[in-house]
Amino acid sequence: MMTGPIDDPRMAKALARYEIVGRYLTMQPPRGQRRQLLEQLAEQRWVGPDGEPFTAAPDTIRVWVRRYRQDGLPGLMDKQRVMRGVQTLTEQQAELVCQLKQEVPERSLERIITIAESTGLVEPDVLKRSTVHRVLQSKGLSARRSRVPDRQDLDRFEAEHVNDLWQSDMLVGPWLPDPSRPGKLRRANLFAFIDDHSRLLLHGRFSFRENLPELELVFRRALQRWGTPSRVYYDNGQVYRSGHMKQIVATLGIHRIVFTRRYRPMGHGKIEALNRFIRSAFLAEIKSSTITTLDALNEAFLAFSDLEYNRKLHSELGQSPLTRWRTESERVRYVEEEKLRQAFLWKERRTPDKTGVFSLLAVRYQVGPKLSRKRIEVRFDPEALHEVEVWHRGQFVERARPLQVLAHRRARPVDSEPTAAAADGSPPTADWLAHLVGRRREQGEIEPHPRQLTEQARRRRAEADGAIIALLSEQLSGDVFDQRAVQDYLDRRGPFDREQAELTLEHLLERGEQRDRHVTFYLDAIRNAERGEDR
Repeated sequence: MMTGPIDDPRMAKALARYEIVGRYLTMQPPRGQRRQLLEQLAEQRWVGPDGEPFTAAPDTIRVWVRRYRQDGLPGLMDKQRVMRGVQTLTEQQAELVCQLKQEVPERSLERIITIAESTGLVEPDVLKRSTVHRVLQSKGLSARRSRVPDRQDLDRFEAEHVNDLWQSDMLVGPWLPDPSRPGKLRRANLFAFIDDHSRLLLHGRFSFRENLPELELVFRRALQRWGTPSRVYYDNGQVYRSGHMKQIVATLGIHRIVFTRRYRPMGHGKIEALNRFIRSAFLAEIKSSTITTLDALNEAFLAFSDLEYNRKLHSELGQSPLTRWRTESERVRYVEEEKLRQAFLWKERRTPDKTGVFSLLAVRYQVGPKLSRKRIEVRFDPEALHEVEVWHRGQFVERARPLQVLAHRRARPVDSEPTAAAADGSPPTADWLAHLVGRRREQGEIEPHPRQLTEQARRRRAEADGAIIALLSEQLSGDVFDQRAVQDYLDRRGPFDREQAELTLEHLLERGEQRDRHVTFYLDAIRNAERGEDR
């Protein structure tokens, strides 16, 4: 136990500083009252390690508090200088620092250093925070934007475990060339989800529309990657309050939807803080990139979220969001893909006419004669109206396609890739977003496009149908097997499980049924067996 004077002057000074920091931490000021407490502490006189009184500025106390939260008592000690005097940069290095700041004024000191080192513009440990600050200050480039403080009292909260609560919001994004109107620009907007406990950015995607299908696409991908939350916390936007969003939540077993108070988005604090970080660290970097398409923007954002935000040390947590989420990964509950698909399908009720024709979103479909003039439920993806599911009395019956397929099929748009350059015609000093995209591609982390996910599902469906076709071809007489008739039947009523189908055929043949009956006889039997019905 230490009873005499402290020999290390750096430690003695750190303990003196802790007297002020400890007072601040004991008070635990809420947001909106922290500045006032800092100013009160700055007005007091404190006893230094040499017994002489001293004072500290409010901003100095704020820095001490941050350093203590990050590194404990050693964080309050002065750093030992490697050499006497002031470290200086070469003229080229100082010019580089200024160029990085001028290209994207929102870049912080830490980000300038990270970009310069990661892209190989300078050697590691050459740029120091204080040195970069002095260079920028000498050129008049270090001004910080002032904020209007919120005077209302705000309570702080945090979910107890990962996936206890997800937050979501929409962020206004950049202007991009409109592929449907050459020469025109269109605003891209970001839907994103964040885990409250770990601050993990679950998924985000830019789009030109602000509608429900775009939000659901992001929500579904987040559920696929990170499991199912207990609650979701939304603002009062129309897309979040939709009836279909409530249906998705109820189907997946998510306990409830929580909404922010009207005209009070500050309760949405964590996602709002994420939005501020995205504006300063991602959207600002677009000025110094060659991004001109929506696909390129989304690829860059995924690289930014996976390699930058989710792996970056969070000042509040003391660890990265991804590290904190993984500490409780055993609590995560995933949903089967088929249940997830069904949850996101839209549902409408229709009554087909005597010919089996009904209309949905200005598209006409036709069902079998057994469903004519019966009340049916149509389940569909509003972005994929080429095929809808028809349900009757809670059971799947068949799939329906438009009466005139060619009239509603659209050609795939060809994405143009116009090249973009800096305002003065010269390339940017450092394209940080392109650097992140390159790193993510090297690691093999390529996010599938929604179209690719659809094509993967179609391939799985084709494999399942192919297994049934092969089974019937093997078991039935060649005189009655009609592959086209089987495929048409599967398109409308499949897919079926091959093992269950094989057991059904074996049961029929053991019962004395012949192998030369019409192929639909065996398909109906397979379908009824899967539905738990007897012939």
